[in-house]
Amino acid sequence: MNNTVFDPIAGIANERDAVRMFVDVLRREQHALQQADVSVLLPLAAEKASHAQQLAKLAQAREQWLAVPDSPEDQDTEDQGDMERRLADHPTATVAWQELLQLTETAHQINEINGILVNQRLRYNQQRLFALQAAAHGLHDNGLYGSNGQPQIFSGGRRLGEI
Repeated sequence: MNNTVFDPIAGIANERDAVRMFVDVLRREQHALQQADVSVLLPLAAEKASHAQQLAKLAQAREQWLAVPDSPEDQDTEDQGDMERRLADHPTATVAWQELLQLTETAHQINEINGILVNQRLRYNQQRLFALQAAAHGLHDNGLYGSNGQPQIFSGGRRLGEI
């Protein structure tokens, strides 16, 4: 998009609304990560990726608008102050921009927490898998199963009821 196509009022409001929906997906993801049944995570991941793509397109349109200077002296400025200065004539867009910044920070925080939850679940699953593998390995080594895969009668150790 170029400077003449981007409408800062609609563009920033759309981006804010898209981030709000993304935050909702992140919250649902967090809730799913805290539950025993994680079957909803796969559809949520697809939804999250779709929202992330949409956010990237909206941000790119805004960045292209910012890249075109209002005046020749603005050519070297592309920072937070520049955005606020560019929106000075658009109070509705300024409010939406501030909301967008707050929502972006919220999304970042929730995403970090979700990453921690994913890592905890991964460690837990790895520990469970290791315990199962160790148990299966121990059963095989203790001779409970013969080389033909059939159970062997335990012939060593104490009899039941002996001390």
